Amino acid sequence: MSSVVLTNAKILLAGYDLSGDFNQIALEYQAESLDATVFGNTSRVRQGGLKTSRATGAGFWQAGNNAVDPVLFDNVGVDDTVLMVFPGGITEGSTSTGSGYMQKVTTGRYGFGGAVGELLPFTIEVEGRGAGA
Repeated sequence: MSSVVLTNAKILLAGYDLSGDFNQIALEYQAESLDATVFGNTSRVRQGGLKTSRATGAGFWQAGNNAVDPVLFDNVGVDDTVLMVFPGGITEGSTSTGSGYMQKVTTGRYGFGGAVGELLPFTIEVEGRGAGA
């Protein structure tokens, strides 16, 4: 399994640039594996089913105007929020953003908490919603 180290990812949620608050982001895209085995087959037969997408992230909590807390808190349970992730960032003045991922999501979980004397971390989980998820 190969991995990519992100150092300049751009994360936009609900029109807000939250890149400076996140230090982790993971995107998953998958399809259900449905059993299509019929009489006469000698082994299981699988067929692709409905597709799903999910994103998880983490970073450091901040409150106040234009901070991560009000944006994430206000979007819990809101349908069709737009999430855009550009793993290589966006170069200002460029005519291309490079590769990126966009999906409509519903924020299902937002949490924060940590130990005394440490930066307060947060976590978020969103699920893709609708066509093109």
